[in-house]
Amino acid sequence: MYDELDDFVRKDLPMRFNEFDLLKTQFSRIINLFEGKILPPYEILIHPSSVCNLNCEWCIGSFVANKKSSNKLLKNNLMNLNNMKKVVDGIISYRKMGINYWTGKEEEFKVNNVSFSGITGEPFIAKESILYAINKLSENGIRVGVFTNGTLIDRDMYDIILKMGYILISLDAGNSITYSKLKCLNDDKNIFEKVINTIKELNIKKKELNSSTDINIGYVINHYNYKEIYDIAQKLKKIGVHYLRFKTDIASLMNMTEEERTFAKSEITRSKKDLEDDNFKIVEIHNVLDDRKKTRSFKKCFVHYLIGNISADGNVYPCNYHPKPNGYYFNSAITEDFGQIWDDIPENIIDKDIPSICPEVCDPFKNRANKLLEITYEIYRNKGIEYLKKCIEHTSSKIKETGNVRK
Repeated sequence: MYDELDDFVRKDLPMRFNEFDLLKTQFSRIINLFEGKILPPYEILIHPSSVCNLNCEWCIGSFVANKKSSNKLLKNNLMNLNNMKKVVDGIISYRKMGINYWTGKEEEFKVNNVSFSGITGEPFIAKESILYAINKLSENGIRVGVFTNGTLIDRDMYDIILKMGYILISLDAGNSITYSKLKCLNDDKNIFEKVINTIKELNIKKKELNSSTDINIGYVINHYNYKEIYDIAQKLKKIGVHYLRFKTDIASLMNMTEEERTFAKSEITRSKKDLEDDNFKIVEIHNVLDDRKKTRSFKKCFVHYLIGNISADGNVYPCNYHPKPNGYYFNSAITEDFGQIWDDIPENIIDKDIPSICPEVCDPFKNRANKLLEITYEIYRNKGIEYLKKCIEHTSSKIKETGNVRK
């Protein structure tokens, strides 16, 4: 009894990275959504740039800059500081009353988190704009994070970066040779060591400032780097990394053999056993042994009402897999008020075609989250909110809580 949610949740994934955390922490936002009321998204992903200075072989940003496809880039409107200011002001000012379904009382909802993403380009290419945005959002009580390759971070940026909740640096290699092959077209053998040194210096500065910023590393496992997992885990623990996050190649450009996946899994397990402690955590974001979670498997997308996306051109897109020239978007957060754009989404013709207009491949987290929310909606509709709350309590007790430090 009350176990209807159990089969739709990964029990091995710490709560911070688990789709169940979305249901639990955003419960009231979700029930308001089920009742037809649109509230501010709890998180917004912003792509400050469509240009990247590296060439990762597995990159899912189909329109990332390179010399042969520069005409296919999104316009880099957010590199303009005034445009970024308009977007940031719109996010900060968007507040709306809704029901807290734990207490039954009305309360004000706002955007809680903003993450600057590198899916279409490297965020710190838009240096002036992103540093302004990090500062302004942080000052207004919004938790900020950034996904970056880390190559453009300079010492003069440390103070502002360490105001954020987290920084995730995509490393994806255990040494300079592999890094150069996978991310630099074999052209530069020195960037890896520069990034490692940046991580060291950030951790030193973090201690000086008494900052609580999580310094995290992303590692996309493939058939070139899977043997380097244990060595890089040892190195990263020594220099102050908090989370080492492993993913597989979503674009399926560099898939591993079954034997390679098995070896990678064993190295992750060995690293966890030998190296994990309260300050260093290893998280297998994508199940290395299960390569089937990439294809979209849900009928209705709830997540795009909970997580917003603004790309380099300033347009609000349904999710971070849509931004591209002539892609589907709702409106411009530069010329229009973000809150008004968000309130109008249910009436937008594009919204009515989701997910049929979406790519077949979906982010594994969103795939699992939407399946979980589909069953959540059915329980809510057929058995009521009190029964649903008991289901949440039941499933919560079964999920591994490791990794909740510094939530």
